[in-house]
Amino acid sequence: MILVTGGSASGKSAFAEKLLTERSSEDRTYLATMNPAGKEAAERIARHRKMREGAGFMTVECPVRIRDAASMCGRAVLLEDLGNLVANEMFAGGGCRERVADEIGRDLLLLDEACDLLVVVTDEVFSDGGQYGYETRQYLRELGRLNCFAAAHSREVWEVVCGIGLRRK
Repeated sequence: MILVTGGSASGKSAFAEKLLTERSSEDRTYLATMNPAGKEAAERIARHRKMREGAGFMTVECPVRIRDAASMCGRAVLLEDLGNLVANEMFAGGGCRERVADEIGRDLLLLDEACDLLVVVTDEVFSDGGQYGYETRQYLRELGRLNCFAAAHSREVWEVVCGIGLRRK
């Protein structure tokens, strides 16, 4: 597993895709976790699909329970992204589920075992210093826990700033 992190619009998706395509020449899967709700989400999904055109990816839409997608994935998997996955799992069914990071972490390890190369994209959302309500703080806690778990289990961790990848591990 390789973890790629960065702020919003930092270039982390393009960096992760390039990393995966340089290291794997065939049987690529893009495991998409964004829940396509609303115009902005639809535009973002379209932009990411266009970015992958011609790169040989099969797209698997999986906004929750990534373990269910493991059997559909190829040998090289780009998981985009943990921030969406945590939000989808936490707020599925209209409530706020706690401790989803543990479940998603187990699923990440299963997915990592099922493929030869797993590149995971996640968000760096912890630097703004804003004050948030309970549910947002809970989301940030869970994403932070999951990011730490993924980094600990990754052989490489990259931080992307202004499109430039900085290897941290």
